[in-house]
Amino acid sequence: MALNKFMHPRNIYKTPPDFAKLAKTNEEFSGVAKVDISGKVSIDFKNPHSLRVLTKCLLKTDFNLDVVIPEDRLVPTLPLRLNYILWIEDLISTINKSEPILGLDIGTGACAIYPLLAAVKNKWHMVGTETDAESLKQARDNIIRNNLQHLIEIRENTTELVIENMFMDENSQTFDFCMCNPPFYTNMQELWESRSPARPEPKNGFTGSPHELITEGGELQFCRKILEESKLHKDKILIFTTMVGHKFNLKELVIDLKAVGITYTTTEFCQGRVTRWGLAWTYQNYDFSTIYSPKDKLPKKRAPILFSLPELKDCSDNIEKLKRILENLQISHKVITKRKTDLMLDVIAFSNTWSNQRRKRRILKRLSEDPVKKARLNLKNQSDESSEKEKEEISKSNETIVTKSIERAEENTSNNVSYNNSIEKHKEAVVHALMKIFKKDELVNIEMEFINGSAGKEGLHQIVQYIKNNWK
Repeated sequence: MALNKFMHPRNIYKTPPDFAKLAKTNEEFSGVAKVDISGKVSIDFKNPHSLRVLTKCLLKTDFNLDVVIPEDRLVPTLPLRLNYILWIEDLISTINKSEPILGLDIGTGACAIYPLLAAVKNKWHMVGTETDAESLKQARDNIIRNNLQHLIEIRENTTELVIENMFMDENSQTFDFCMCNPPFYTNMQELWESRSPARPEPKNGFTGSPHELITEGGELQFCRKILEESKLHKDKILIFTTMVGHKFNLKELVIDLKAVGITYTTTEFCQGRVTRWGLAWTYQNYDFSTIYSPKDKLPKKRAPILFSLPELKDCSDNIEKLKRILENLQISHKVITKRKTDLMLDVIAFSNTWSNQRRKRRILKRLSEDPVKKARLNLKNQSDESSEKEKEEISKSNETIVTKSIERAEENTSNNVSYNNSIEKHKEAVVHALMKIFKKDELVNIEMEFINGSAGKEGLHQIVQYIKNNWK
């Protein structure tokens, strides 16, 4: 379940189902469940029958839906379908649409999973379309079986059109959204060759009829057909959406939308080891920028920088030495935890004082040396008869020049920083990091983890290099 942490936060399957409990309460599920030597209950996910039974049991247990899934039809992956419905909820919330909500499911399938979930979960009114006669019949039976005829209608689509057939009547309805889980493949050969030999075998068994999996031109052409038809019915559907199974196709569709300046948004549907993508677009003046994206909330954890320094024999306290180096850089530091030989500091740099150290030293040296050299030349060119008093005046004058020059140089390269300085607290950090220090095997081991800052992690690397160069 590597991707479960990226599931929609409201998805109940973010916590995997309790198979042991299901086996105790559902006789059909107990028939496909198996127990390993540790007592863990699971099923054979490669067995289509087991998948079908699992989906039926979850629909009954979690949504009180009694659904028949034919043996030769697609078994819907429930966490994925629920992710899509939850994303639609987020889209609807951005347009402040009051009840009732009316949605269109393109190619609803034998299970009619999307209309059923939308109806029992949100009391939305749904219209599902279907071109396959057998799937159409089973979808209608599932609606009647669950007494949801007042919320769901299944219509047959006898045309080659995707959505345009819904608006041939002058009194046609206006939908708040449409959704679609399009067929992936162009033909059977593409279906069997679609998976790279380098990838591991899928964990789940294969289900679905050719009608559900294959369409002329494949997924990309099907989605482009929806896009083209959407241009003709901009005000009949407020938000157009589709699921996309291949990331390349998503990129192509986004290019198409950008080319004509259509407002759009995308998301990822993450569940188990499978990722799918959601694409939504609108011709209305809607702002999709506030919609939640699971991966936006879980940035990749940055690997810390690890390095070791030898203990300095002539230094009574190596950690104090390290603190002095930070103070020389005017990097503020605050103790977070302290345990025997372990110490953790919160360090913040509000200005870059570590870059170009050699150049700064050369400037200071030149400023301090040039006036002295001039003074020496002047002294040599002076007559031996010059009095000591005149020499002293020249020396004092030169010392003044040196002092002022150094002060100007230091002023240009200095910014006093401390935790107690309230002004600095309001400045943007150049580098903000955690520094963990621990002694072991006569080494001072340091781990630095970048938190934030305008200099990025490269700025932290530069600080580390400065510490190494000045550890003596």
